[in-house]
Amino acid sequence: MLRQSQDIVPQEAAIGNQDPKQLAQLRRVFQAFTAAGSQAWLLGPAACALLGDRPLPRFTPWRFAVAGPIAAIAELPGDLPIAVQQLPNESEEAVAVLLAAEPIRAWAVALDAHGRTIDPWNNAVDARDRRLRIPGDPRAWLAQGPERVLDLAVLTARSGLLPDNELLRLARRDAGNVLSVERAIWAERFGEVLLGEHAGEGLQFLFDCEALQRMVPEVCLMVDFHKSCNVHHKDIWDHTLQVVEKCPQALAVRWAALMHDSGKVWTRSVNKQGKVHFFRHEELGASLMEGVAGRFHLDPALRDRVVYVIGNHARANVYAADWTDSAVRRLIRDMGPHLEDVLAFSSSDFTTKRQWRIAEVRSLAEELLKRIRLIAAEDAKVPPLPKGLGHVIMQATGLHPGPWLGEVQRWLESEVEAERVAPLLSAEDYLAHLQDHAPTLLAVQKGQERQRLPRK
Repeated sequence: MLRQSQDIVPQEAAIGNQDPKQLAQLRRVFQAFTAAGSQAWLLGPAACALLGDRPLPRFTPWRFAVAGPIAAIAELPGDLPIAVQQLPNESEEAVAVLLAAEPIRAWAVALDAHGRTIDPWNNAVDARDRRLRIPGDPRAWLAQGPERVLDLAVLTARSGLLPDNELLRLARRDAGNVLSVERAIWAERFGEVLLGEHAGEGLQFLFDCEALQRMVPEVCLMVDFHKSCNVHHKDIWDHTLQVVEKCPQALAVRWAALMHDSGKVWTRSVNKQGKVHFFRHEELGASLMEGVAGRFHLDPALRDRVVYVIGNHARANVYAADWTDSAVRRLIRDMGPHLEDVLAFSSSDFTTKRQWRIAEVRSLAEELLKRIRLIAAEDAKVPPLPKGLGHVIMQATGLHPGPWLGEVQRWLESEVEAERVAPLLSAEDYLAHLQDHAPTLLAVQKGQERQRLPRK
């Protein structure tokens, strides 16, 4: 049962496709348990990823089975994705009890810090081959209920493993049963697929087993759609799957990512110059999403968020560095409560492999977000001077509006910033401060108020 392998968390920077930062975090966890005198085993999705030379999960917790004190976990940074199950002892049998409860065979393998495996049923081969198999009889498992095909899609989206040919054949045979599943379960399971670590694999499985065609036929029409055009354009289905996975793990944003290009199937046109267009596909996609939301009985608040993002996702995508502050303010005002969702989606809506373009898109997205925050912070400031101050000053002096009044306002604001006078006083108080400390600003000849002030 116990097998020796290489150290899975060595001191060198990385192993294969592993992220050096994640490996350093994993090493820190093992070291913390070792220092506390505990024996720790990594199991589940994280162990499967290491065995298959794939990046460790970003969202799914790294699960550890630990024999001995577990208080060391409290000393680790709170941002580490860790879950701990305590073992009664250090025996392989105790670990095997936990492994037996894993829902897929590739997860039923445990690794220690030195790469030694506990693999009672020879499941490591599934992890290395990216193969998803169910413990026991898959026919009996699928027969437990019509929602089992959806459960299989969730496991695919969480693991990134591909159901073997027999499991795919059986799922395709039973795919029509999803129409018997309650819509609340549709929404729940499909949401889990969208939020999965490998959502693209889960969605592709649903299409391959023909369940997606029964649930969201609108997106199925995107598959191979690019092949039906004499003029080349990108594969919008492949683009969609990639964008879904790149989006933040927020349900509204990922639903929007799935449906954002669905309107392109009916809006494609080719002009005389041979250029492909999809005019107003955003609006059509938003309309299609309303139908999907009704079919899934989605919460109205979630539906409205998704529909808005789909219908308006191009607004943020056209941002350029030469936008004025007024244009950014207009975007903030128009988007209202949906601004965060739209920005989260638009910053993920690209699949180019050209590094310069990736850098450009990310730079523009970061710049727009920075400007939005700065402008929002500036606009949120309470004006230090009261409304009607200018009117009070003009009444007191008998002068008419002009550049001089702006100069007075700027001087008073500088006095507040320098803390030489308190903010939010009455207009009469500021007039008195002005008369006491800068009377020359009021020395304007009547009839000459509109003359430009000399530059300082």
